[in-house]
Amino acid sequence: MSPVGPDAFLRTATLGWPLLLIAVIWALRAVRNNPPSEVGLGWKSWLLAAAVLLAFRWPLLWVPHQQNPDESQLIAGAITLWHDPVFWRSVDGGTAGPLDFFPLLPVVWGDGPVSYAIARAIALAVVFGTFVFAGATLAIVGGAAVARLAVLPGVAFYAFSTHPDFNHYSTELMPALLLAAAGYAAVRHGQKPSRIALWSCALLIGSVPWAKLQAVPLAGALWSMVAWREILAGRTRSLVPLIGGALIPAVMCFGAATLAGQTEHLIVPFFQHNLAYVHAPQFTWFQVAALQWGNARLDGFLALWLAGSSLVVLLTFAGPLKRAPLALRQTQLVALLLFAAGILSALGPRRPSAHHLHLILLPLIWLTGAALAVALVHFPTRRKQWIAAAVFLTCCLAPSIVLRALPYDPFRAFNTSGVGSERIQLAALVRTLSKRDEPLAMWGWRCSLYVEAGRPQATRQAHTEAQIYPGPLQAYFLRRYFEDFQMSNAPVFADAVGPGNFAFEKASLAHEAFPPLREFVRDHYTLVATLDGTRVYARNDRLSLLKTLYPPPPSP
Repeated sequence: MSPVGPDAFLRTATLGWPLLLIAVIWALRAVRNNPPSEVGLGWKSWLLAAAVLLAFRWPLLWVPHQQNPDESQLIAGAITLWHDPVFWRSVDGGTAGPLDFFPLLPVVWGDGPVSYAIARAIALAVVFGTFVFAGATLAIVGGAAVARLAVLPGVAFYAFSTHPDFNHYSTELMPALLLAAAGYAAVRHGQKPSRIALWSCALLIGSVPWAKLQAVPLAGALWSMVAWREILAGRTRSLVPLIGGALIPAVMCFGAATLAGQTEHLIVPFFQHNLAYVHAPQFTWFQVAALQWGNARLDGFLALWLAGSSLVVLLTFAGPLKRAPLALRQTQLVALLLFAAGILSALGPRRPSAHHLHLILLPLIWLTGAALAVALVHFPTRRKQWIAAAVFLTCCLAPSIVLRALPYDPFRAFNTSGVGSERIQLAALVRTLSKRDEPLAMWGWRCSLYVEAGRPQATRQAHTEAQIYPGPLQAYFLRRYFEDFQMSNAPVFADAVGPGNFAFEKASLAHEAFPPLREFVRDHYTLVATLDGTRVYARNDRLSLLKTLYPPPPSP
């Protein structure tokens, strides 16, 4: 293997393997003494899980370029919010809301590509937090052994996978963390009713749409099940905190937008545009399901986990579930319904983006954990429980371990790509023509330039998909883009449309296609370079700065 980052001093996977082995042994030990636990799994289990994740993911933190265009868009938004923290005035996240962007504010502590490493470290922390809450929930439902075993396949997947869509800070990670925490609060409340737990559950569920609207079906399913449980238990008064807590995030977001005079820019792009996005799918449900299964098979780890989990659940339904206690049967049914809601959320946009599959992974852990709890209760002897645990690990974990241990280079996709000299020159040129706190105006879809140059956005959207593609809201987005561009007084304007660029390769889609923008650029900016397929325009008063980059030849 040839790691892609500063890994020469320590081959971290060499450390990860024994740590993973210890984690498996630690989980199997818990089968000997498996009482339900309100406290959780203990710090040792979580320390092991964190160490395994970090050991395997360490090299990928340092990939010096974006792993997905969304990664750069999110980092660019965070850089912009550092300078103007009013969301929808400085940043429009498209399908993502403010709760996806603000956790990334620490990226400004880095410079250029270092921002990617910081963002990926934050992503890893969010993934780890999701495991903590998911495991703590399962510990209450089925005991420490169930929790420790059930999270291991998820830990292995995030540790082993080198698929770019599963290694960057994705817009689906924060909703998963919020839902995991909400699930834990809901289970705690069900075990020992508490207004604090109920309010927390509702507040967390209500926060999900403000991270990612796409996760609403999963959030709605969880809220509905909690509400139904409270009604069946005769606690109809619980609906007050459930409804009130879920509405608090919306009230706060609308209130902040109203105070900032940005209500229109919340409603139109975040709700109207996203509804139009969903109602204009690229594929049918069947087609996108087939394509997403293809994504799961790209490096194999997710496909193996899904296949093994399906087998475990089917084995449970084949016998043990029928004789399980009512509470566990209900838990299995709830987990299955939540998994179905996760599939609906992942496939809903009907666009085959692999990172959408993050939304099924938390319900998958809950579902397999519930199945394992049923199996361990079904078998009365410790020996049979050990066999059940071994079957679970054989189905859900062992195939991934075998695949990762095969003699191939898991970093091949990253080792064959890199940052070319023109790309480096492009970022350097932007840095020369502008100061650190001055914005960069962009036409096209090259969010990586914001990150590599360390510059905030001049316009609310980091790319111009909504401005270029025809649609009912195109005029709104064009008008807003032009107004933002004029107000920003950006020292640099970059047009990343043309051959070799992401999303927009037709030269006819360049900024000249829109007369007001073409005239404004012509009057106030001068084309100074074309690098890596991107045309760079400097504001006329900044042309003198080019002398520092291209000094005149010495006089004879």
